[in-house]
Amino acid sequence: MATQVHEASDEDMYRLFEICSLAFAHNEPFFDACWPLHWTEAGRKQGGERFKEINNTDPNNTFLKAVDSTGNIIGMAKWNVYTGTIPDFEKQDRERKDYWDDPLENQYVKELQDGFVQERRAAIVRNKGHVVSLDILAIDPSSQRQGAGGSLVGWGLKKADEMGVNTVVESSVFGKGLYVKNGFVFKKDVELEVSERFADRPKSRFAWLERPKRA
Repeated sequence: MATQVHEASDEDMYRLFEICSLAFAHNEPFFDACWPLHWTEAGRKQGGERFKEINNTDPNNTFLKAVDSTGNIIGMAKWNVYTGTIPDFEKQDRERKDYWDDPLENQYVKELQDGFVQERRAAIVRNKGHVVSLDILAIDPSSQRQGAGGSLVGWGLKKADEMGVNTVVESSVFGKGLYVKNGFVFKKDVELEVSERFADRPKSRFAWLERPKRA
């Protein structure tokens, strides 16, 4: 039986975050900064709780799980579906929470997040609140190349085609091949800018891709 994709429940959130932690490891400075100590049990527990909170408070998001033939969750995705409403971005910024004990680390995360959301927010406004956005996708490293990634991407593309809207994604620079394969067009690489006091930190980058709406 092929990989199946289902909407995730609150009970799945710890496993979904664990998959993200395993998949991103320490290869993405942005992920390390935004999810404190995600490689530890305490960090993964906090991450799962944050996923659960997002799942219950953000009306635009859908968490998905990819399940193999034995019933194990081997992949996850979080899609944001905007149906004509532009979020209050200023309110979102005000309501961001701090998760590091060190205020300096929280400021670093804020600067990274400010840069990360710019392309997506511009796309939401440009499309007048009608757009589908892939926020995150991860596959357990032990279960990669089994089709789970394509199945998770396909869920969002089907939704976008039903709505007749564009689809956007911030991809890791090395992971954009999956999206190009599924009809996304690479637009540019983006390096997140931070203030001079963080100039010695590892650079955070992503690839911005868009998939035009289907006729």
